[in-house]
Amino acid sequence: MRHSLNSINCKCGDKSILRSRDAGCSVVFAGLSHRLAWMLVLCCFTSQLAHAQIKLDRVFPPAVAVGAETAVTAEGTFPNWPPNIDCDVNQVSVSAGEESGKLTIKVADDASVGVAWIRFHDDQSMTGLVPLVLSTADVFSETEPNDKRSQANPIELPTLVAGRLAKGGDSDAYRVSLKAGQTLVVSATANQVLKSPMDAVLQLTDLRGNVLYHSDDVRGLDPQIVYPTVSDQDLLIRIFAFPETPNSTIGYAGSPSFLYTLDVTTGPFVDHVAANEKRAIAFGYNLEDQTATVSDIAENLSPPIATIPGALGWSWVPPVYEAVHRVLPGDEFEGTLPALLFGHFTKADETHRYSFTANKGKKYRAEVRSKADGFLLDSKLTITDPKSGKTLASNDDVSSGGYDAGVDFTAAEDGPIDVAISEMLGEFGPRHFYQLSIRESKPECQLSIAEDHFVITQAKPLELSVSVNRKSGFQSKIRVAATDLPEGIQAEPVVSEPKGDTAKTIKLKVTASDNAIGHGRFRILGTILDADDQPTKETIQATYNLRPSVPLTEFWLTVPPVPAKEASP
Repeated sequence: MRHSLNSINCKCGDKSILRSRDAGCSVVFAGLSHRLAWMLVLCCFTSQLAHAQIKLDRVFPPAVAVGAETAVTAEGTFPNWPPNIDCDVNQVSVSAGEESGKLTIKVADDASVGVAWIRFHDDQSMTGLVPLVLSTADVFSETEPNDKRSQANPIELPTLVAGRLAKGGDSDAYRVSLKAGQTLVVSATANQVLKSPMDAVLQLTDLRGNVLYHSDDVRGLDPQIVYPTVSDQDLLIRIFAFPETPNSTIGYAGSPSFLYTLDVTTGPFVDHVAANEKRAIAFGYNLEDQTATVSDIAENLSPPIATIPGALGWSWVPPVYEAVHRVLPGDEFEGTLPALLFGHFTKADETHRYSFTANKGKKYRAEVRSKADGFLLDSKLTITDPKSGKTLASNDDVSSGGYDAGVDFTAAEDGPIDVAISEMLGEFGPRHFYQLSIRESKPECQLSIAEDHFVITQAKPLELSVSVNRKSGFQSKIRVAATDLPEGIQAEPVVSEPKGDTAKTIKLKVTASDNAIGHGRFRILGTILDADDQPTKETIQATYNLRPSVPLTEFWLTVPPVPAKEASP
């Protein structure tokens, strides 16, 4: 497509240097030749193309109610409005308004609570996925100013509050009326799901500002209040934050990216669930029935969602694999491996013990997940031979700063093995929840990438890095290939050797032919090679961790149209 001087709105950085002649040109090329002026315009236009990638940072408010139609604002960089909009939940409709950044989101009555993922794209590029929280409760958007006690926004319960700590020094306050005997639950969602780069703090105060409850780092970096009331009273909920990564700043932090939601209720609240192939049990507060409902919609990017009808709160449920024997809290473990055991530490200095029958010389692995999922247990594992009383292995941190325990051990003879899990600090509570995996230890490997969407042009191949994580002595070669590539896209497979430069990282070179254009999906597949370098039936899918509980195995590629060559004037 040809561009004339009359129609180009060309920008360098953030400053417009050329506008339509009909609107009045803001730059006068006085004393320049016609050819030099054209070269300057062409250079500027080329620069614009190079920097015109679409970017979606967030939507605000970051939550909407199921069964409602809500106006929200998309924040980011949108060279051409409206963009194309994708949402992974069919029951959520997202439409662009006439004004740049303005969206209307309509959620069907039968939509599940949880998270919908939104992505923008145009012919030049595609954005990352941005979360939108779906709630069965009404959504209350904060009204500024609400920093001071006298400015606190009054809210009716139950509700989901959507807010933002927009600048340094910002704090938000909300006023609630409570009755004696009620248990107030205030649960923040910010860092874990919304990926807000903040370490939030919640406080519950009386109307004079006396702090009755202080909460920090209960759900990962997100706080939570559970407060039984002893009298009828009005109280204030206050939220402020510090940076996710500490710095030298003294005072409350804030930025446009400091988004949060607050589930606020005196009714039932689901904090987390444990599930096997037959049932799901909910754990939380004000729950009369712990039986959870699991919603599994195949087209969603997120895992299945578990909740209780009429309750606030929800939980992602990892896939249930038939080969894994899942033992819910309170159920008996019969020793069948592989096993995934769920439990809570409900009192100080508890130790939970599990036993199974091992085979002589066979290697096993026991591993805990708690801190990695945002729970509070600082675990320790101790493996014991009960016949001899000998400790076979012990561990309290499988990785530096990780706080989750994991250990490999080998049975000296056939017979029982005891696996004991304890809390390093002796602490306990409803969020001292864990999943304990016990299985045979076999060499394994994981493939991962750092992004889920890429741009490639015909003139510049894409070098795509794939991380190779070899575990438990995995020494096989892996042939890594991009599969299901769109038409006109090629990538030669690369072999990851057990040692050397490709052992931990390989780079796929992706090229686009002249006829390639548009958007397409692809996957990355690793095939394990045998001793003769022949492919086996064992394969590994590369993943991108959108969130710790949301791995993606399908990635996007954008090939912008080739700019037409400009003829000399």
